[in-house]
Amino acid sequence: MKTYKYVACFALAFSFFACEKSSEQVEEEVATSVQVDYTVFLQNNNLLNGVVVGSGNEEFAVKSTLSSFTDIPSNAITYKTATDISYYATTNCLATLQWYNAETSITESVSLFEDINACDINVLSMAHSNEMLAVAYERELLGKDNQFVVRLNSLIGSVNDPTEISLDKKPVDVVISTDRLFVLTINEFITDEFHLSAIDLNTNEVLMELDLGLDAQRLFTNSSGDIIISYPELHTIIDPITLDKSYTTYGENTEPGFITTTDFYIDNSGKFYFQKNVPSAEIEEVPAIYDFEKNSTVVYLFENFLTETELNMKYSVANTSAIAYDEKNNYVLIGYEKNGQTDKGGILRITPAPDFKLIDNIDLDGVPRTIFVE
Repeated sequence: MKTYKYVACFALAFSFFACEKSSEQVEEEVATSVQVDYTVFLQNNNLLNGVVVGSGNEEFAVKSTLSSFTDIPSNAITYKTATDISYYATTNCLATLQWYNAETSITESVSLFEDINACDINVLSMAHSNEMLAVAYERELLGKDNQFVVRLNSLIGSVNDPTEISLDKKPVDVVISTDRLFVLTINEFITDEFHLSAIDLNTNEVLMELDLGLDAQRLFTNSSGDIIISYPELHTIIDPITLDKSYTTYGENTEPGFITTTDFYIDNSGKFYFQKNVPSAEIEEVPAIYDFEKNSTVVYLFENFLTETELNMKYSVANTSAIAYDEKNNYVLIGYEKNGQTDKGGILRITPAPDFKLIDNIDLDGVPRTIFVE
């Protein structure tokens, strides 16, 4: 008897699991749905490539590939917004940024650090807006402390004339919102405390530096552009314009756990779709949805909407690798890696809580890492 079956059926104060589970074999339901395309970035042979997957009443299949966006190293540094994604990578000490805009289906590429050997620096994080790219990096200096810098590159116009802002602490994460850059830093040599700096991208002026304590770990932005500072036991939300702060503390054993997610999606209502680690579950990396307004998490254990045969044989699910939400059809999209099959994966479409009903599946030649709903 497995522990997770007990855990899954306890309604914790602000966090709960999908507890309905059928032991009967259920055939996949092919539902009438609105035609929607999904752009999926797949990992195959340690490279990332993009494909367009079409869905409708008669198909759920790969329609085309993104021929202008190919062969990105799977370990590339990534920054994702609701509408686009960018990848920073180096090849033979040459640095390149490639990004894809889901609204326009346009891909572009920009050469970076043309004045510096990219192998001499360590890029730690990056963020972009429609007009600006910010790359946070460190560089070793002979006989001196490491140099910490944020380089700003314009993404509009043909002239690449970067601006650099020196930091006195190591940058950990960066996000951009409302023409402001927010930099999470750590004072690793003295206090190990984290700090947040807000920088005006029009003037490069530091508007605020906020002490965050010891456990701040990641930055996100929500659908309103607010800055989310994520801790293991709480999160702080900062208005990017007024810089006002609000705090939400999780109850015992109700932490959403989105700090460790490698992919996420925020819908128009602000709900946060992510990958949650549940060590007691049959599949440890499972889909989950956190509601910021209610401070509650719904965890989608695979065994609660797939039969044992579907889970282990038909789809061979190893873990959750990507997640998104199709608002037009009210489907949760779950990208997954197949068990025992190198570089093979798929996407399950299910209805969200309280139904948790499997709609259909597509097998893919690669492991989904990010899904955009067109």
